[in-house]
Amino acid sequence: MDTAPPALSPLDTAWEARDAQPSLTRALIQPELGGPDDPQAGVIAAYLLWRDGALPDAVERVTLSLNRLRLGPPSVWTGRGLNILAALQSQLNRPDLAVSLYQEQVDLARHIRDPELSATALHDLGVELRFSDPERARQHITEALLIFQGMDYAHGVAVAHANLADFAQRAGDHHATLHHTAQAMAFPFMDQQPTLEVEVQAARLHALTALNDPAADDARARLEQFSGSHTNPEVQITARLALARHAPPDRIVTLLTPAVDTARLLGEHVNLPVLHEELSAAHAALGDHAAAHHHLSETLRLERSRHAAERRQNLQSFEVLHRIQALQEIAEQERHRNDELNVHLQELRALNRRIRELSRTDHLTQLTNREHLFHEGERLAAASSPPRPLAAAIIDIDHFKRINDTWGHQLGDTVLQHTAQLIRSVARPGDVTARYGGEEFMILRPDASAADLALTCQELQRRMHAHPWQDIIPDLRVTLSIGVADTARANPPDFDALVAEADRRLYAVKNAGRDHIRAEA
Repeated sequence: MDTAPPALSPLDTAWEARDAQPSLTRALIQPELGGPDDPQAGVIAAYLLWRDGALPDAVERVTLSLNRLRLGPPSVWTGRGLNILAALQSQLNRPDLAVSLYQEQVDLARHIRDPELSATALHDLGVELRFSDPERARQHITEALLIFQGMDYAHGVAVAHANLADFAQRAGDHHATLHHTAQAMAFPFMDQQPTLEVEVQAARLHALTALNDPAADDARARLEQFSGSHTNPEVQITARLALARHAPPDRIVTLLTPAVDTARLLGEHVNLPVLHEELSAAHAALGDHAAAHHHLSETLRLERSRHAAERRQNLQSFEVLHRIQALQEIAEQERHRNDELNVHLQELRALNRRIRELSRTDHLTQLTNREHLFHEGERLAAASSPPRPLAAAIIDIDHFKRINDTWGHQLGDTVLQHTAQLIRSVARPGDVTARYGGEEFMILRPDASAADLALTCQELQRRMHAHPWQDIIPDLRVTLSIGVADTARANPPDFDALVAEADRRLYAVKNAGRDHIRAEA
């Protein structure tokens, strides 16, 4: 039986809706803020702050959530918080902190085996390495893209294509740039993703301008809209940088001077050195050498800060390698002992499986026992509905006492075993087949009507009639009386009531002469 996936919690729903329905996301997390799930809700709140351009507030909120989440067991929410904080640190020109956080996210994702978290960390680590190791960065993002595509994660696919467009643009491959931007623009909620769309439009404008394609006017017009009055400062900065790339010096100064002030409000934003460098060149072309010198000095200061952070990251990586080597030596010493422990663990697991199997199995017939029958029956009945009812058949061996009295209990046990085998032979995958008690058996079939299960019972009777009972004892003949019912009309569905109705129909068959099936009221 195909079961519906479990319903998402409000917070999981909010996370799924964060890109396509930010208003819904805000409404879902609001009741959780300040409650037991405040750290998880805070991760989503930080994501929304980041997407709104409130970087300092986003850093503060996600850091607070992470401090609390790290006190608990490893979880996907910790990984999501790490990813958001790493991306924020990258935007604030702190690559050493960003790489460290991405690595922590990768390790956690592998530990909890979360594919989306692993792919996101791989992708974002590639973005962080795009300047220091571009080939490795492109490989990371391409690998993440394949994972996103396999998961049908449309937003991840769009972001990966946007970043691959950036790589193609830097390599001067304009056709590849347009291919990746077209793939990114296919994202159905792009109109709700200004931070993503502005990057894609910037790459499109550069490629289309280089190819003298008139469609460049459309990309330029969209970037003009973003650069003018958009509430997200990062969107404004990206749009102005893209427009300045194809503008004369005086227009560059007009576009980028306010962008510098906007970027400073966010801290030492990753685009600040780019803005100062472009302004330095523009002022120099206009003959304003004092302004050119000022912006060049700011460019150097910010680049030195970034390089210092990268050096710190390299030193930390060197220390980590030494620690890893020491841990590997310890692990090698422990491996032999762990191998023995693993053997014992597998034996214990096999024994536990056997114990569980025995606890739910009827020893004589090897069908499910009565206790497990009722446990499963109550569960399946609760999950049923009028369009998808639970059907039950009670099967009774006719005149079984006469068989025991005539040929003895040993032969009676043989008849029970053969009947159980025939019941198993007609059961479908997903059916529960059980010994109900004595000479009575039951079949439960989820998502089926009484009429459907009655057809299976007809086949069971046919096989009972054709079975070579005479090979066991000459003149032995075994027949079945069967009552079948379902929960289609029950409101609410109740397993005890279902059994009672099937039992009532069984006794109607017995009163009418036995060796028959009754599936109607």
